Amino acid sequence: MDIDIGRGLVEARALAATHKAMLAAYVGIGVVIPFLLLSSEPLFSLRAILTILGNPWLRFGGSIAGPLYLLAIIGAIVAGAMLAAWNGLLADMREGYIAEIMYGMVAGVAYFACNMMVSVVTWVITLFPIVLVGGRMEWENLGGGAIAIVYPLLLTIIAFWIATRFCLAGAIMGGRGKLEPIGAFIESWRRTQTAQWRLCGFYLLYGLPFAVLGGGLMALHMTTIMNNAPGTLVETAMSFGWAALFALYFLGQILIPAGFYRASEPAAAATDIFA
Repeated sequence: MDIDIGRGLVEARALAATHKAMLAAYVGIGVVIPFLLLSSEPLFSLRAILTILGNPWLRFGGSIAGPLYLLAIIGAIVAGAMLAAWNGLLADMREGYIAEIMYGMVAGVAYFACNMMVSVVTWVITLFPIVLVGGRMEWENLGGGAIAIVYPLLLTIIAFWIATRFCLAGAIMGGRGKLEPIGAFIESWRRTQTAQWRLCGFYLLYGLPFAVLGGGLMALHMTTIMNNAPGTLVETAMSFGWAALFALYFLGQILIPAGFYRASEPAAAATDIFA
């Protein structure tokens, strides 16, 4: 079993052309609603983040539990919208928005939790070598400090590779209407085996334009904040720029795995077609 990246992108483009209205609806759920929820928490504004970075000892009132709880809700909403979209795009027969959203509400939480579990396990494993050498101070002095510089880069590559190997998990869940994510993660690992390095290269190239656009938008937004009072029309317009960028990225995160999932499906045998 292999994944032809060119065929996968053709499949993704065909899905986008066929399901424009549905994709727009799920962008509303997966991008607009989380964006509004984030806007309701002042701590998550770029102005507040820059203030904290400028004065790390600055104290804010209230508990951190509220913002963390909000982030968990937003993560579940985004994952639910993605699972609902994959179900609508890839299921043999659509059952309508209500059924897709109800499926996404349940499957999205499981998918989000499994992703978090993978992240935590990866984080624990990466901390293990630091614990072995006796702590962070000893680690930073190891090899004259070179290891402390190279190791984060190595961890980034490994994390990127793991994410690539699991890139089909959500599409597999949504396409089959599965609620249990572990089997989908295992199957994604199996399906991406022969194409893992090509997929890594593709996702690296795919992410570069978003990194450039995000960096440019960040610089423009920071300049806007430093030269304008809070709540101005210009600063509000920057928020729409971020929403548009996130919406474009959200669509790519749905359509590309869906196209690769279709490209990874085994071709039907002639006896199956003419049976």
